[in-house]
Amino acid sequence: MRFWLAVLAGALVLAVAFLRLPGSNPPLTMAVVMLAGLGTGFFAARRGALAGLLIVYLGNLLFVVINIAQRGVGDGGDPAGVGGFLVRLLIVQVVLLQFAIPAAIAGWAGAYARRRWLGTRS
Repeated sequence: MRFWLAVLAGALVLAVAFLRLPGSNPPLTMAVVMLAGLGTGFFAARRGALAGLLIVYLGNLLFVVINIAQRGVGDGGDPAGVGGFLVRLLIVQVVLLQFAIPAAIAGWAGAYARRRWLGTRS
């Protein structure tokens, strides 16, 4: 339960960051992703790398859902329609690897730091 709560919290942090920092400052965005991965791994306590990886994809999914709710798909929001939207959504999953891999490393480091600081009892 703690794992999924940590992943959900990290994904919410990243969704808000993706909404507020729309590609304007890549180093700042990467710093936010790394810090969110570190915190998620720390609070997940186990499987920190998986937690870090998941927050990027779930955060992006929340970002997409929020954008669809605000702008819609098709008429006003996406000129390519639903088909073009789905193709671009698949392409973005590959592009997100540049964020997912560092987040997984940071998640592992967060879980490792928790084990070192709090011992193996957690």
